[in-house]
Amino acid sequence: MIDSDRRRMIFDQVRTKAVLRGTPIDDDPEFLGWVELWISGEYDMSELRSRYNDLAVRRAQRSRSFPGAIVPTVTDAEPIDIHGADNDPSYPTVRDVD
Repeated sequence: MIDSDRRRMIFDQVRTKAVLRGTPIDDDPEFLGWVELWISGEYDMSELRSRYNDLAVRRAQRSRSFPGAIVPTVTDAEPIDIHGADNDPSYPTVRDVD
């Protein structure tokens, strides 16, 4: 198991790499709150992933409810790849985070 400092470093590195590629990670306050819970160890990665998928479903439902509304979906944000970001061997991996 890794500590919260390591989790924070991993998330910050993932976010920085995504921004540099021009595909920032979703900045939804609800999602970022869940990230903080993962960082603190209150959520495991599967819980964070599940909640984010639920958020994406709610967004899609909302956009269908309001034709023409611009509502970001999961495809608009950088997927969180904290399991090896693009298989870059220099990138931290957290396969055993949960």
